[in-house]
Amino acid sequence: MEGMKRRDARALDHKTLQEIRIRAVERVQAGESPETVIQALGLYPKLHLHLAGEIPQRGWGALKARALKGRPMKIKAAQMGWLYRTVTGKSPLQFRFEFALWTRR
Repeated sequence: MEGMKRRDARALDHKTLQEIRIRAVERVQAGESPETVIQALGLYPKLHLHLAGEIPQRGWGALKARALKGRPMKIKAAQMGWLYRTVTGKSPLQFRFEFALWTRR
C-alpha cells in the first residue's frame, strides 16, 4: 500500500462506513483477496480480520453501523460551532489570555 493514502474512517458517517464494509465483503466473497480489496478501497489492513472472519461467524449484522456509546455532550451544537470557529480562527491573545496557545483545559 505504498504511496496510497488511507482514508480516515472517523470522518465518514455510519451509513457510509456500513456501505463500504458491505462492498468490501462482497468483493472478497466474489473471489478477490482481502489484501487487494483493502488496498483498492484505501482502508486499514486491520480490516482484513473482519473481512476474512466475522461474516462467516457473525453474519451480515457484524457490518452494520452501531450507535456511538458514551456520555452525551454537555454543550449544544451552536456552542460547539462557536467554539470551533473561535479556536480555529482567533488567537488566545485576542481574548487577553496571558499565553499564546490554546489548551484543552
